[in-house]
Amino acid sequence: MVAETQSPTTTSWIDTPPRSPALRKYNAELIEHMPWLEKVANPVQGWLHKLFGQPGEQSYKVKDLLNGVWLGHPVHPAIVTIPLGAWTATQVLDLAWLLNEDDGIARSADITLWLGLTGATGAALTGASNWVDTDGPERRTGIWHALLNSGVTVLNIGSAIMRVTGQRKTAITLSSLGLTISLYSAYLGGELAYSSAIGVNRVAPEGGSDDFVPVLDAEKLEENKLTRVDAAGIPAVLYKSNGKTYAIAATCSHLGGPLDEGRCEAGVVYCPWHNSGFRMSDGSVVNSPAVYAQPTFDVRVREGKIELRRREHA
Repeated sequence: MVAETQSPTTTSWIDTPPRSPALRKYNAELIEHMPWLEKVANPVQGWLHKLFGQPGEQSYKVKDLLNGVWLGHPVHPAIVTIPLGAWTATQVLDLAWLLNEDDGIARSADITLWLGLTGATGAALTGASNWVDTDGPERRTGIWHALLNSGVTVLNIGSAIMRVTGQRKTAITLSSLGLTISLYSAYLGGELAYSSAIGVNRVAPEGGSDDFVPVLDAEKLEENKLTRVDAAGIPAVLYKSNGKTYAIAATCSHLGGPLDEGRCEAGVVYCPWHNSGFRMSDGSVVNSPAVYAQPTFDVRVREGKIELRRREHA
């Protein structure tokens, strides 16, 4: 009797707390030991999905705006520089005020504090639109990031009130604590963007061939059906409608979903993972959460074979 061999189980690196550097290791372990984050994330994410609605609805255009479809890359990383920069300026001005208690310096510190609070509102909105389509460790890290930023905002609102009521030294203590927490929270944002690759273009490394390469027998491509092919090592998805064939990269630029497993309606292919929409004709973004256009291919039929060649981005 031959013993059955079991397939080895695999675990993604992203699900395994890193060992180096120490800050990343301890941060990952901290989040791993806070299972209550999921209990917070679930209702918040569900509420945001209901708020934004589905692609095609008017409310979803707000999500497209916040995600940065109009800009061509996420808005959130640009917006977060406002509160961080403004509150850092507040800290410097507050320290200068402690040295000579100049009224002009005090007013400048107050202005930068309020500027930071205004920027924090935009950062929260754009961050929520990015976070709503995450799951797993990224979702937990994101909600922890949001909770910390909410606490920082409360501290700075308290600081602003204290400044108005003349309790400036207490106000400085609150805003200083807020800045310290915001620096750790900014580190979490960096982990999401650079370590977990949230908000990056997942198809940027895919170059494609400068020459036409055969990918499929023309007779095998069915009308109005998404079909995955390999174009010189690059996954592409074909779609034939009214006798014309289109081809774009099969890997969704948002989080790498397989577009060939999605659906195509009115010439727009929707990712099965998060409903990012792309035009099959030129790869351009129709709706978020994707903000990067899909690489596209020139298509021709030669000797009964469909051939593809890399085209420039939409």
